[in-house]
Amino acid sequence: MRRAIVSAGLLLGLAGCAGAQKVPTEQLVDSQVSIRQAEEAGAEAVPDAAQHLQWAREQTSEARKLLERNERDKAALFLKRAEADAELALALAHEAPARAEADRVLQQVQQLQQGTVQ
Repeated sequence: MRRAIVSAGLLLGLAGCAGAQKVPTEQLVDSQVSIRQAEEAGAEAVPDAAQHLQWAREQTSEARKLLERNERDKAALFLKRAEADAELALALAHEAPARAEADRVLQQVQQLQQGTVQ
C-alpha cells in the first residue's frame, strides 16, 4: 500500500514537472496569437497601440532567446508581459475607431445645438 502511494506521488510530481515545462511554449503561442490579432486590428496605425505592439514583439523575441538558453521561468515572465502588451494594443486599436465615431457624433450634436440656439 505504501509503495503504491509513493509511486502515485512520484507520478504526479513528474506530471507536474512535465506540465510546467510546457507552459512557456504555450505562452509563446498565446503571445504570438495576441500579436497577430493586434496587427490584424490595425494596431500599427494607432500610435499608442503601435508602441505596445512593438513592446510585445520585443518581449516575445527576448523570451525566445531565454527559452533557447533554457531559462524557462524568465521566459515565462517575458511572455506574460508580451501577451499583456499585445492585448492592450488590440484594445487600443479597437478603441480608436469607436472614439473617432463618438467625436464625430458629438460634433454633430454641437452643430445641431448651435443651429437651434441661434
